[in-house]
Amino acid sequence: MDFPKDTKPSIVKKQTDDGWSIVTYNCNGVLVQERFFTREPDANQYFLQQQAMGKR
Repeated sequence: MDFPKDTKPSIVKKQTDDGWSIVTYNCNGVLVQERFFTREPDANQYFLQQQAMGKR
């Protein structure tokens, strides 16, 4: 995956066969962290928390 050099870090919520993954990428689009959740409400809570931290 090619990202422009000025790309901001991002966080993505992905549905898997058995739950949800929250994936965090750095400025160059490189995977930094992936966390798995079996329940969507837990994934949503973490996703929103990580988005809020990125806006500081």
